[in-house]
Amino acid sequence: MLPHVRWLHTFAGRLRAWAVVAAVPALGSLLAWPAAAAQAPDRPTSQLEALAAQGKQVYDRYCVGCHGEKGDGKGPGARLLVVKPRDFTQGVFKFRSTPSGTLPTDEDLYKIITRGVYRTSMPDWALVPERDRLAVIQYIKTFYPEWKAQRPGKSIFIPEPPDTLASPESIARGKELYILLECTACHGETGKGDGPSAAKLDPDVWGNKQKPFDFTGGRLKSGPSPKDVYRTFMTGVGGTAMPSYADIFGEPDGENIKEGDAWNLVSFVLSLRTTSFRADKTAATGAPVKGTPR
Repeated sequence: MLPHVRWLHTFAGRLRAWAVVAAVPALGSLLAWPAAAAQAPDRPTSQLEALAAQGKQVYDRYCVGCHGEKGDGKGPGARLLVVKPRDFTQGVFKFRSTPSGTLPTDEDLYKIITRGVYRTSMPDWALVPERDRLAVIQYIKTFYPEWKAQRPGKSIFIPEPPDTLASPESIARGKELYILLECTACHGETGKGDGPSAAKLDPDVWGNKQKPFDFTGGRLKSGPSPKDVYRTFMTGVGGTAMPSYADIFGEPDGENIKEGDAWNLVSFVLSLRTTSFRADKTAATGAPVKGTPR
């Protein structure tokens, strides 16, 4: 059996095993960010180097098949995947809590590794020991030489969703914003990703064809909650045509853009998802959306 085929068989076997075990709830630690990990920037260099060395072993075991030995996303399994693995060498990451153009925090990377990326071949690695997940983060950062000099950005503040979220008034205002901000150009009038500019987008920074997201179905890649969508609007999606709207929503002019309008846009975009939006909001708040059957 060829090496890359053998690797894929092993990988598929692991995924099947994890799927069985994942059926047992692991609520306590699935996305918990260890307090000690938050102090990573203050650790002595020798400790970080030791952690990175351990991370290389983890990477070689679980990640190299897709992301490649050089971290360039060109592992033996990459050519078989529709959504190509992330190239770590450019220092560009789609999903972050940090402003557009900045590096992600260790916590951002930890969440992605732990949860995976929906609608892609990146699985969740929640069953990998916590220390191994922390270690592989330090190793991944070595693929981008400027990481130490640039340092991660500061996570943006995400307020609690207002009580008006998902109300008819909020959704109606969000639709106005959707048109005003020309979201229709890429995502289309009904949010299906079929706008007039959709077929004309240049490749992303990794050279892959871009396709605007279809809001009407499927899981949202960076997370299902209203806060996840708010974060995407405020940080953008790195390396793609999806910009950040932090400047627009962060400094409302009181006329075209008003205080709290970011949440109105969240309301409209998630209203396109109808049933799934209500389920997501129930999960996020613990209470049914008004008008939603219990």
